Amino acid sequence: MDKTNTYTKRFVVMAAFVIMVVIGYTIVLMRTQLVNGEQYEEKAIQYTATSYSITAARGEIVDRYGRAISQNRMGYRIKFNRSDLPKGKENEIIWQLVEIMTEAGEQWIDNCPIIISPSGYASYVEGQESAVEKMKATLNLQTYATAQNCLDTMNTEFEVGNLDPEMARIIMGVRLNMDQMDFSSANPYTFAEDVSLETVQTVLENSAILQGVEVEVEPIREYTDGTIAPHLIGNTGPIYAEEYEELKKQGYKITATIGKFGIEKAYEQYLKGTDGVRKVQRNDRGEIIYSEITKDTVPGNTVVLTIDAELQKVAQNAMERTIKSIAASGGFKTGQDADAGTVVVMNVRTFEVLAAVTYPSFDLNTYGKDYNKLLEQKGGPLFNRAVSGTYAPGSTFKPAVALAGLQEGKIKKYETINCNGKYVLTEYNNFSLSCLHVHNSLNVTQAISESCNIFFYETGYRLGITKMNDYCKQLGLGVKTGIGMGEASGILAGREEREAQELSWYAADTLTAAIGQNDNKFTPMQMAAYMATIANGGTRYEARLIKTIKSYDMTKTVVEDTSDNPVVCNELNVEKTIINVVKDGMLSVTEDGTASDTFQNYAMRVGGKTGTADTRDDATANAVFIAFAPFEEPEIAIAIIGERCGYGSYMAPIAKDICDYYFFSEQTGGHDVQPEGDLVQ
Repeated sequence: MDKTNTYTKRFVVMAAFVIMVVIGYTIVLMRTQLVNGEQYEEKAIQYTATSYSITAARGEIVDRYGRAISQNRMGYRIKFNRSDLPKGKENEIIWQLVEIMTEAGEQWIDNCPIIISPSGYASYVEGQESAVEKMKATLNLQTYATAQNCLDTMNTEFEVGNLDPEMARIIMGVRLNMDQMDFSSANPYTFAEDVSLETVQTVLENSAILQGVEVEVEPIREYTDGTIAPHLIGNTGPIYAEEYEELKKQGYKITATIGKFGIEKAYEQYLKGTDGVRKVQRNDRGEIIYSEITKDTVPGNTVVLTIDAELQKVAQNAMERTIKSIAASGGFKTGQDADAGTVVVMNVRTFEVLAAVTYPSFDLNTYGKDYNKLLEQKGGPLFNRAVSGTYAPGSTFKPAVALAGLQEGKIKKYETINCNGKYVLTEYNNFSLSCLHVHNSLNVTQAISESCNIFFYETGYRLGITKMNDYCKQLGLGVKTGIGMGEASGILAGREEREAQELSWYAADTLTAAIGQNDNKFTPMQMAAYMATIANGGTRYEARLIKTIKSYDMTKTVVEDTSDNPVVCNELNVEKTIINVVKDGMLSVTEDGTASDTFQNYAMRVGGKTGTADTRDDATANAVFIAFAPFEEPEIAIAIIGERCGYGSYMAPIAKDICDYYFFSEQTGGHDVQPEGDLVQ
């Protein structure tokens, strides 16, 4: 009996314990489902939701006064979402979307470098060698594979079947792009960009049959005037396969847009924003039942240039008008025409670049479409002459030689040298060089004004190449300005350059170098810096293209404006009185010398120097002109080079147009009056 009672008591206790546990779990479950159900459901959804990237707005590029050059507008793009695109129905849905796009006259992305002739013959697109190579690698084909081999492989891999060849080619082009862009649930594929609202509405109306097709609002890059300094501004584009491995480490997705050249590329780290993240949960019918932005987008920063957009246009128009005028005259030699040129305008106190012109040029808004034509166009419009071009300075080099000669005491301010039209080196078998005119006796000021070769042959001979080059380097000739952007180094003629080529340097070389010929070749940016250094009394600063960098809304400063404290490269080791002697010679150039036809009766005094630089072939000489203004208190320096334009004096009117706008423009009331609107402080 006792044992039975004991077992009974134990059973009752255990049963009661079990019942209490069950009741406890039931209460917890009820609380979970009824009281906190929404909270737990939301968490569950968050763990199973698909994350999508939200594209951040790219920072804008504006001129020194806040006028937009490169900006954003909102547009629409059509994307494929892998998680919603039914397996096995990709080709059908692609074709249905293509039909809608075709009827609307819209374009879609198709980088497949194969075309099919009306007869059905497949061939590679000319000039698309890199795209062909990339396609073969994607399809795991040998380098000798034909276009038809590629199509056959894609037909099998993408299960296209026996469709019309044109239809099959379109579908395969999209599928190939999807593979190359790493299309996946985490990486949607952009099918078309900048699509019209009408087309978007049609796509949305057909969403039932276009499963996996989505429309997204995106910032579209556009240029307010694509002809304003396109070589400097640059453009944006997709990431190429060969770039992706490195960019992936920096957090880029293969679908991202990046700067391809110019400011857009050089300041990518500031311009690119930080993408946001949206989590989306769909039910089994594909309907969105939950959506939340879990990470906000952060737009890129605004890059403020030192460029004055209006001055840039004035300089561009003046250069184009002058080049075309010279070319229309038939050039200076039979069969040779002026067809290219460059202008740089620089602030002499800060070395901020106010304008940098390359002619011929192009339009950033049509750059992609026109690219192949631009490659073949005469004059090389894609080449950034202002930064990367190198040119013999001709007689514009003479002020540098005059500074060196005066400072070293090799010539005196009032000393005269006789010019009879010929200079003879008796110790070198009477080797002789000539001058264009017989100038008789000239002092240094007159020699600069009349551009007498004999005077500077003698000055160069007395100086020697080593001393002469020491001063030229101080002036920034053959020395990078610090502007970046693929800037060329230039060449300063001398023993160092010759020895690098395993060649000798002779006394006659020093003479020709002294008049800006021989191996001397400098960038227009260096020529402007050289002119600015003389104009401001001998301080050479680092050239600047960026004034400041602000937050997207312009409320915060990311990179400070150093206009009041520019970086000093060096101080010219020349007395101020000597610099003034040379400047007086440059004033004489415009008042009664080689540029007097343009500036003799001008509203203010301008210092300048003309140059005619041989190109060592049968072409017409390059025309070179440098200037600074106003003479008394210089503010700007100008360097102009016209390829195959003949005489430097023919470039002087371009400098005059620049000064007209900068100092006397009715539009702004003068250079220091800022335009209306949101201005950069």
